[in-house]
Amino acid sequence: MNNHKIITTFLPKQIDIRNLDIVLPVLQKSNLIVHGEIHGIKENANIVYTLVKKTCIQRLAIEASPTVLDFINSVKTEVYDFSLVDEDLFDLSVLSLEMIKTIAILLQQNQLKELVFIDTFFDNLDEDAIIPPSPQEREEQLAKNILGIDDSLPTLCIMGQWHTQPKVVTDGETRHESALYRLRKTKPNVPFIHNIYRQGELFNDGKIIELPDNPAVSSCYEIVQKTDIDFDLHVPEATKISLC
Repeated sequence: MNNHKIITTFLPKQIDIRNLDIVLPVLQKSNLIVHGEIHGIKENANIVYTLVKKTCIQRLAIEASPTVLDFINSVKTEVYDFSLVDEDLFDLSVLSLEMIKTIAILLQQNQLKELVFIDTFFDNLDEDAIIPPSPQEREEQLAKNILGIDDSLPTLCIMGQWHTQPKVVTDGETRHESALYRLRKTKPNVPFIHNIYRQGELFNDGKIIELPDNPAVSSCYEIVQKTDIDFDLHVPEATKISLC
């Protein structure tokens, strides 16, 4: 199956997420909710579609560059012009064909009033720089871009789980402060939904990866409240995104 057939045939669907209503009060207070996913899983598109539909989200902020906007707009009009995008993007799985189709449909339906691109880190890198930029600079820029979003619309911000670690991660002398951790230094009450998966597989950076079985995760979609502002979203099955 080629990329054109994947994106023309996929349609997102609403899923039943238990206890979704417990997220609504914190969203109404902050008008922003951060959502952490593992990239490369097809179910993520249905989750985003459902969250937008069921929580009255009007703006999506995604871990992607504005360079993909023209392609998303072409999908919105059912033109599917792949000349507008570098198709190598899909091998990284950060922004899958399924997610692009979902976003385009939500825009087409006028469910989303605005789409914001928060990953501008790679757009203006100096290729001749002697010292490559630190990954932590990217986290800082992601957080800065999120903080630059006004609070006029209820917003769902989607990032990978490395960027949404709620606490500092240390490995020897390496210290990782995620975009979410940095964001909460300024907005400590921003709520966070963390996808956790019971079983399945994903496609990331050209590789199919098996997820270990986690029987502690519910066999149905369910929101579990961890703190006043932290929530787990149990996902019963992970299916790898479609491959060209």
